[in-house]
Amino acid sequence: MAARHRACVVSSSSIVGGAEAYLARVIRGLSNDYDFTALVPPSCHGETQHVLREAGARLEFVDGLERLPSARGINGVRRALARLRPNIVHANLTDQRDGASALIAAQVSHIPAIATLNLVLPTRKPVKEAFSRKVLRRASAVVAVSFAVGDYLRELGIDNRVVRYGISAPELDPAARSRLGIRPEEIVVGGIGRLDRQKGWDVRCAAALDVRVLRPDVRFLVIGEGPEGESLRSLSGNTVEFVGHHPNASSLVAAFDVLVVPSRYEAFGLVALEAMLGGVPVVAARTGGLAEVVEGAGCLVPSESPEALAAVLVEIADDAERRSEMAVRGRARAESEFQLDRMLDETRMLYESFCA
Repeated sequence: MAARHRACVVSSSSIVGGAEAYLARVIRGLSNDYDFTALVPPSCHGETQHVLREAGARLEFVDGLERLPSARGINGVRRALARLRPNIVHANLTDQRDGASALIAAQVSHIPAIATLNLVLPTRKPVKEAFSRKVLRRASAVVAVSFAVGDYLRELGIDNRVVRYGISAPELDPAARSRLGIRPEEIVVGGIGRLDRQKGWDVRCAAALDVRVLRPDVRFLVIGEGPEGESLRSLSGNTVEFVGHHPNASSLVAAFDVLVVPSRYEAFGLVALEAMLGGVPVVAARTGGLAEVVEGAGCLVPSESPEALAAVLVEIADDAERRSEMAVRGRARAESEFQLDRMLDETRMLYESFCA
């Protein structure tokens, strides 16, 4: 058996999200060919540490490795690369503010580096976008996780390769409704995600108030926690139930009759994809990569429009046949367009192009 190449993945995130889940899928899927070491900050979330180790990576903590670059962080990564001598560096960028320390260290160490951009923050100042452009040009290759991200990079003048996320179908919990206290006859409009402004939960709350006027039997439920939890609970009153964090939340998507993803911006839309694979119809905001995932298989509504969202939800609540058709189309699209093996094959070819 041929010796495995050595790969260093770098993540400066201190939270758990889709970017970290993507990195774990890459490590697990390519571990037969690559020996992975993950460079992370001391503040790395415990769940992220567990996910990366379980995927097959060794962890090394680098002092000063944060989202904003510093001499300490750059030198810490550089010293780690000198000791580990990887064939390739893979910098996992949570958004376009990220990755400078890893890409600068890889460049001065003369090691090819791939940068994956997992999210695009909107409305950044031109001077900050100029800095992001300079950082990304240090990469040997830049990966966009959706065509929407690829378009953004081209506007910056950055050549990129689109490698869209791929995932396996979630393992659904057959007792999900009972675990969440949902009666068999209830129609549940569900949501899963971090409770912050990006995800548009305030829009959902406003829509829920309108829906409940016409359909008081519809139940709104959100799984997740985050900085806006308290304010959202206050805003929604008793209309939307915020049930907090649940481990392996994707397994509970089976409890929903409809999943709503009202995000203000998204690079992709992993929650929507998980629901589609689980046979749950999706209603989502028409924004970025989220629209790219759901297009033609679910319902898309304008972001920031609770009225439009409420109107669609009332229609769907009244039409079980339509919900069933959406579920079938969603699963078919997810299985044909977003396979895990396809993502891993495209990533492997990119790795090999530099390791050769």
